Amino acid sequence: MEARCLYFTVHSASNLINVRKLGEMKVYAKVSIAGNSELTEPDLVNKINPEWNKTFRFIVPEINIIQAQGKISVKIELFCQRSLSPDKYVGEVNLSLDSQCPKSCNTCLVDISGSNYKSSSFGTLMYSSVLGEKLIVVDSSPSKDYTNKVNIAQIGATVLGAVVTGAAAFAGN
Repeated sequence: MEARCLYFTVHSASNLINVRKLGEMKVYAKVSIAGNSELTEPDLVNKINPEWNKTFRFIVPEINIIQAQGKISVKIELFCQRSLSPDKYVGEVNLSLDSQCPKSCNTCLVDISGSNYKSSSFGTLMYSSVLGEKLIVVDSSPSKDYTNKVNIAQIGATVLGAVVTGAAAFAGN
């Protein structure tokens, strides 16, 4: 199976709607790509202008990219962390990254679905992404289960990242 590493960074958001009646906003982001989700830590300081600068690595099977005509779907949901009740939905961004453009850095509007507000768009979100070259994942099992193959690709990418980091540290000495 062929796959690609997508490094996706959620930098910050600004001018979000304050969804709390009491207390301060503590916003975190949930990034979903290729059926996998990752969370940032809540920003406890910047309220409606959170900063995360968090990079996630996702393994995207090449077949998913082909089936989506060269696009990679990314969903970023923003939530306000609360202590005594479930976290509150703030808004979301739905992106379609072009696999032909390996690097991108953009700012986009945050939308809120089912909004009681006058406008469904508010605030901005800043992100960047880097799409790596194709990896070939070899799995000798007869299974057609892509989850297993994606897990193998993630292990391979982790090992490769550790080797590159170690080589860079060694070269710096």
